[in-house]
Amino acid sequence: MFKITFSLTLSYVLFTLLASEQLAVVLSPELNATSASLQRYEKQNTWVKIGDKVPVTLGRSGLGYGAFKQPLKNEGDGRSPTGLFPITSTFGYDQNTTFKLPYWHADENLYCVDDVNDSRYNKMLRIYDKSSLPSSYEVMRRPDGVYRYGAVIGYNDSGVKGRGSCIFIHLNHADKHPTSGCTAMDELPLKTLLEWLDGAKKPQILQIVKSECGKYQKEFVGIECE
Repeated sequence: MFKITFSLTLSYVLFTLLASEQLAVVLSPELNATSASLQRYEKQNTWVKIGDKVPVTLGRSGLGYGAFKQPLKNEGDGRSPTGLFPITSTFGYDQNTTFKLPYWHADENLYCVDDVNDSRYNKMLRIYDKSSLPSSYEVMRRPDGVYRYGAVIGYNDSGVKGRGSCIFIHLNHADKHPTSGCTAMDELPLKTLLEWLDGAKKPQILQIVKSECGKYQKEFVGIECE
């Protein structure tokens, strides 16, 4: 099973290296840090910086690994996932946007399921019949407004039970306290990021600790580790 999983993961990484033309690199000073930086890159001959580096807020427990290393990312652990993941869609309170990724209008019927025992685990969907709501879920039309703009990180897309769900890039809380496992930022840089993301360029997010950045520079030539 490990060999199969490792082979599939390696194949995915190789595919994204060839296919992706946009990369957001989140660089954390250490595994348990709750603050990090984000730098955008586009693929030319090498990866070239786009815009300025901006601060981001991570999960209250820092980062957790998607596979192979401890601490593993698990449901409810307060860790943002570390690794390479697609950015699959955007969402927000506006009915229409000019974003170039698929867009979810976050109305009162949009939910993300984080109930590990539900068949819809780690899925975003509209639920009109409230009697069919799972026992645990994210309300995407949050009263605190942090989902007013955001993007979906394609972590645990296969829905492995208990390995984490509903991982987003979203707005900072008013006091910028750590997230429950997402990556948050201020409104202006977040809107800049969302407007830049282009589905045709297969955008990815790479979330890593600074001490491991060097090995990623070999695959993503041009990214910086400072």
